[in-house]
Amino acid sequence: MLNFAAICPHPPLIIPEIGGSQITLAKKTIDALEKLAKEFKKAAPETIIIVSPHGPMRYDKFTINFEDNFKGSFSDFGASNSDFSFSNNPELAKLVFSELRKKHFPIEVLRESKIDHGVLIPLFHLLKDLSWRPKIIPLTYTALDWQTHFNFGKFISEVIDEVNENVAIIASGDMSHRLTEDAPAGFSPYGVKFDQTLIELLKKNETSKIMNLNPDFCEEAGECGLRSIIIALGALENHRHTFKQLSYEAPIGVGYLVGHWKIN
Repeated sequence: MLNFAAICPHPPLIIPEIGGSQITLAKKTIDALEKLAKEFKKAAPETIIIVSPHGPMRYDKFTINFEDNFKGSFSDFGASNSDFSFSNNPELAKLVFSELRKKHFPIEVLRESKIDHGVLIPLFHLLKDLSWRPKIIPLTYTALDWQTHFNFGKFISEVIDEVNENVAIIASGDMSHRLTEDAPAGFSPYGVKFDQTLIELLKKNETSKIMNLNPDFCEEAGECGLRSIIIALGALENHRHTFKQLSYEAPIGVGYLVGHWKIN
């Protein structure tokens, strides 16, 4: 059953070997992830379904990874630390795929052992003090409409609520990348407005208003986490839940939101 759901940013800055002395710029985010890790430990999920914007995305199909074992590292960012390894939950992954295919849902199997930083950075912080290693199922979203992403999360939740284990869903993603003049994607006045609006709607549990946000407005804001969040909201559709923001900051012109849903 679904017993934990959260939003995690994935800036390389918050990895000590990468961020170096600049890691203090994201102190609020790191402190919030430590708090989130404590909540995760209490929930004790056995499997994590994590949605990343940086996996092998297909335009018109969701992907689910059937590889038995995964490895990841931060070598692409100049870090020399050793690889991190994780195991899949192949039984659950295959069950999710089978049930969604029965609904004629656009989902594709892939086998890829390397996991991207959108998966690895949240897991680095959530799992570093655990005495056990949960299994993971990496997913990617698509360019399809938001309602399809919401339904994707809802259908996944229907499957995992029938299995006899605790399952977490992590929405990996950053907010606007266009908050300041020196932001990676340049400045847009829509950036701040997008972040403020989405956070407020999450706090108020106004999912329908999130689903009705203007796509052009969201695209202009330069976000990468909205579809991940919508999938999580779909998964929570049949659960009573409240959202708690743990932190928000934008130290380099990109919005980082950390929060989780309390599932009742």
